[in-house]
Amino acid sequence: MPSVTGTDLFVGREREMAELTAAFEGALDGRGGFVMLAGEPGIGKTRLTEELAAIAKERGALVTWGSCFEGGSAPPYWPWTQAIRSLLTEPSGATLT
Repeated sequence: MPSVTGTDLFVGREREMAELTAAFEGALDGRGGFVMLAGEPGIGKTRLTEELAAIAKERGALVTWGSCFEGGSAPPYWPWTQAIRSLLTEPSGATLT
């Protein structure tokens, strides 16, 4: 069944979404892990990540975001800087653990 958590219909990535959702569920259960999405530009990595972020937010998770520039022109640790900066500006009701 297609996911409709985002603004557009999302089809054809059931296997990938199942793997990402399983990793997220594992994190909720206290199991650490790492997931890397890699591939050619335009194949849907960002869209897949946006779908997982929507699911995580629906489950009450605090979601933050960082991205790289194509061609490597970003400052060192730029995605982490973006993510941490957004956490520091999160509304005071948010709980960071």
